[in-house]
Amino acid sequence: MTSKLLALLLLTSSALASPVPDLEARQTCQLQSCTIAALSGSSGQTYNPATAPSGGTDAGDCCIISYNPAVQTKLFQEKPQLQAECAALGINKRSPPALDAVRAPAVEERAACAAYTLIYAVGTSETPPLGETVGPALASGLTAAAPGKWSIQGVQYDPSIDGDDCLGLPGGVIGTKLLDSVASQCPSTKIVVAGYSQGAMVAHNTVAGSRNSGRVNGVVVFGDPFDGAPIKGYSGPIKTYCAVGDTVCDGEFIITAAHLSYVGVDTTAAVVYISNLVR
Repeated sequence: MTSKLLALLLLTSSALASPVPDLEARQTCQLQSCTIAALSGSSGQTYNPATAPSGGTDAGDCCIISYNPAVQTKLFQEKPQLQAECAALGINKRSPPALDAVRAPAVEERAACAAYTLIYAVGTSETPPLGETVGPALASGLTAAAPGKWSIQGVQYDPSIDGDDCLGLPGGVIGTKLLDSVASQCPSTKIVVAGYSQGAMVAHNTVAGSRNSGRVNGVVVFGDPFDGAPIKGYSGPIKTYCAVGDTVCDGEFIITAAHLSYVGVDTTAAVVYISNLVR
């Protein structure tokens, strides 16, 4: 699916969404969701599937290897042509940006430390920091529920289709830097990490890569391709909102109306859930 088509679907999501979407009460892996989470390295589980996951691109797999070299041997076994493709792309000559090279806004740029901080990652083709769907709904709901208590921080990453193919790893590096900055500079703030679609993968990667995962009060994700997967080094709650018929939650990057249905009932419920997490 092209980014233009995805953007069009996002803009028409309110028309496609049902008034009260029927949500699946599932917090366990579905189909290949845990397989691709292991491939990203965010779950801490070994990537060794009997069958290679469907979807993805060679360029995306090479990108994944650059962030998670532990899967290189297995991917090269699954796709014999991949080693040459990665070499052609210069995979051995580049590496993901070091955390120290990724800049996060200083506290004074964010204003004074708040009692609570939401770190949020947008979905594919949305506009950071909060996008046009789930992010604004969460931000308005939380600030209305607790005026003056919330700092809403968007992960400033490029939510491109290429990022989907790389399982949200590029955005995760930026999210980790932001999380570590907030945790260091605001030692008393209670932190919730959230994301939608590709941003859900970014949320997983953000927490998995952070030295401050213990500071995170909860992870809240919508339309999560890693649905049901644990997060490496994190033992807190993970709340997943996955609508019936949303195949993205199966680890399949196929956009349906269900994937665009989270604003409304789900975001309202999430505001209540997040508010309870930080009390």
